[in-house]
Amino acid sequence: MTTENEAIRTQTVAYGWQLVLPVNTIVMDNDQGNIAIGDTSDNFKGGPVIMLKVGENEATVEASGYFEEGISITLDKKIIIKRRAEFEDN
Repeated sequence: MTTENEAIRTQTVAYGWQLVLPVNTIVMDNDQGNIAIGDTSDNFKGGPVIMLKVGENEATVEASGYFEEGISITLDKKIIIKRRAEFEDN
Protein backbone atom coordinates (compact mmCIF):
# COMPACT_ATOMS: atom_id res chain seq x y z
CA MET A 1 0.00 0.00 0.00
CA THR A 2 1.37 3.40 -0.87
CA THR A 3 1.66 5.50 2.26
CA GLU A 4 2.83 9.03 2.98
CA ASN A 5 6.28 7.65 3.87
CA GLU A 6 6.69 5.21 0.97
CA ALA A 7 9.07 6.41 -1.70
CA ILE A 8 7.65 6.66 -5.20
CA ARG A 9 9.18 7.32 -8.57
CA THR A 10 7.88 8.40 -11.94
CA GLN A 11 8.77 7.23 -15.41
CA THR A 12 7.55 8.45 -18.79
CA VAL A 13 6.74 5.70 -21.31
CA ALA A 14 5.25 5.50 -24.82
CA TYR A 15 2.81 8.16 -26.04
CA GLY A 16 3.74 10.47 -23.14
CA TRP A 17 2.09 8.37 -20.41
CA GLN A 18 3.60 8.84 -16.97
CA LEU A 19 3.89 5.93 -14.52
CA VAL A 20 3.79 6.69 -10.78
CA LEU A 21 5.25 3.64 -9.03
CA PRO A 22 6.69 2.40 -5.74
CA VAL A 23 10.51 2.43 -5.84
CA ASN A 24 10.98 -1.36 -5.76
CA THR A 25 9.60 -1.92 -9.24
CA ILE A 26 11.11 -2.57 -12.65
CA VAL A 27 9.53 -1.33 -15.88
CA MET A 28 10.00 -2.90 -19.30
CA ASP A 29 8.41 -1.04 -22.20
CA ASN A 30 8.64 -0.43 -25.91
CA ASP A 31 7.62 2.26 -28.41
CA GLN A 32 4.47 0.32 -29.38
CA GLY A 33 2.96 0.94 -25.93
CA ASN A 34 3.45 -2.50 -24.34
CA ILE A 35 4.46 -2.16 -20.69
CA ALA A 36 5.34 -4.79 -18.07
CA ILE A 37 5.83 -3.79 -14.42
CA GLY A 38 7.38 -6.21 -11.94
CA ASP A 39 8.10 -5.91 -8.24
CA THR A 40 11.61 -6.39 -6.84
CA SER A 41 10.84 -6.15 -3.11
CA ASP A 42 11.58 -9.16 -0.90
CA ASN A 43 7.90 -10.01 -0.36
CA PHE A 44 6.68 -9.92 -3.97
CA LYS A 45 9.81 -10.57 -6.08
CA GLY A 46 9.30 -13.14 -8.83
CA GLY A 47 5.50 -12.88 -8.89
CA PRO A 48 3.26 -12.08 -11.83
CA VAL A 49 3.83 -8.73 -13.53
CA ILE A 50 1.35 -6.01 -14.43
CA MET A 51 0.82 -5.86 -18.19
CA LEU A 52 -0.41 -2.57 -19.68
CA LYS A 53 -1.11 -1.42 -23.22
CA VAL A 54 -1.12 2.33 -23.90
CA GLY A 55 -1.96 4.34 -26.98
CA GLU A 56 -2.25 8.01 -27.82
CA ASN A 57 -5.61 8.38 -26.02
CA GLU A 58 -6.15 5.13 -24.14
CA ALA A 59 -4.63 2.79 -21.57
CA THR A 60 -5.65 -0.78 -20.82
CA VAL A 61 -4.67 -3.13 -18.00
CA GLU A 62 -4.05 -6.42 -19.80
CA ALA A 63 -3.08 -8.38 -16.67
CA SER A 64 -2.40 -7.55 -13.04
CA GLY A 65 0.13 -8.96 -10.61
CA TYR A 66 -0.42 -9.48 -6.92
CA PHE A 67 1.86 -6.83 -5.42
CA GLU A 68 -0.47 -3.94 -6.28
CA GLU A 69 -3.42 -2.78 -4.22
CA GLY A 70 -4.78 -0.69 -7.05
CA ILE A 71 -4.13 0.74 -10.49
CA SER A 72 -5.53 4.16 -11.36
CA ILE A 73 -5.59 5.66 -14.84
CA THR A 74 -6.19 9.41 -15.02
CA LEU A 75 -7.31 11.70 -17.83
CA ASP A 76 -3.99 13.58 -17.76
CA LYS A 77 -2.14 10.42 -18.91
CA LYS A 78 -0.94 9.12 -15.54
CA ILE A 79 -1.01 5.50 -14.42
CA ILE A 80 -0.68 5.23 -10.64
CA ILE A 81 0.28 1.91 -9.03
CA LYS A 82 -0.39 1.50 -5.30
CA ARG A 83 1.46 -1.28 -3.50
CA ARG A 84 -0.29 -3.87 -1.36
CA ALA A 85 0.70 -3.96 2.31
CA GLU A 86 3.79 -6.03 3.11
CA PHE A 87 3.39 -9.52 4.54
CA GLU A 88 4.39 -10.13 8.15
CA ASP A 89 5.47 -13.53 9.46
CA ASN A 90 3.83 -14.39 12.78
